[in-house]
Amino acid sequence: MISLPQTCEENAARVRQVVRPLATESKGRPVFLVDADRTLCSEDTSRVFLRRAGIDPMIIKRRFQRDGYCFEAFRFHAEVHVDLGAEVFDSLAPEVARDVKLYDGAIDFLRAASDVGAVFIVSAGIPSIWREVTARHHLDDVRVIGGIDPRLPFVFGKAEKALVLEEFLDVSPCIVAIGDSEVDAGMLAGAHHAVVLVNHRANADLLPHLGDHPSLWQVATIYPPHHDLPCVTFADIVKLTEKPVCR
Repeated sequence: MISLPQTCEENAARVRQVVRPLATESKGRPVFLVDADRTLCSEDTSRVFLRRAGIDPMIIKRRFQRDGYCFEAFRFHAEVHVDLGAEVFDSLAPEVARDVKLYDGAIDFLRAASDVGAVFIVSAGIPSIWREVTARHHLDDVRVIGGIDPRLPFVFGKAEKALVLEEFLDVSPCIVAIGDSEVDAGMLAGAHHAVVLVNHRANADLLPHLGDHPSLWQVATIYPPHHDLPCVTFADIVKLTEKPVCR
């Protein structure tokens, strides 16, 4: 069994090893980097997964509350999951995926985005759940990036999402990033166009990191929109690739 990286440097090397070939395949195309939980759906699927595996998700929440979104906290997050083993993942991931209800318009957005560029779901949760979701909706061109996988585990959180962005910035003329929380801050802050999905906390931890972004938008699904951000629908996100790149 492959173990989790022990250091940030070792972890970054593993992330680049996974992401760089995907970036190379996308060279010259617009790229969409899309957070998963609470961005494409209202749920936190990794919490659902843990509960069904008999583990209290609060042990992870308390660690983040204590330490913030640092490498050590995300490593603990990954360790709790991957220690369950591949058989539990193989059993529970499809079961959790079957119950995921995507926001209205999310599937059509992913499909339309795939027609104009390369689409990647970038998840700090469990990638196998999201691979099951995309397969169920026949989103064959949508790829999933994430580290909570017993067969190739690595730490994947705020810094790693920003690292994914860096890899794609080297090859793509236009990157649209979509997310809802501080974990997505680096990914959105460095993208050419950033889209905030309004969440149950009104994105209070994310927006302070995006105040000077030259192309910042919001999608309001089931929560009230922010009064000072321009609104787009899921369908409109694809059209952002037609706008001038400001950075």
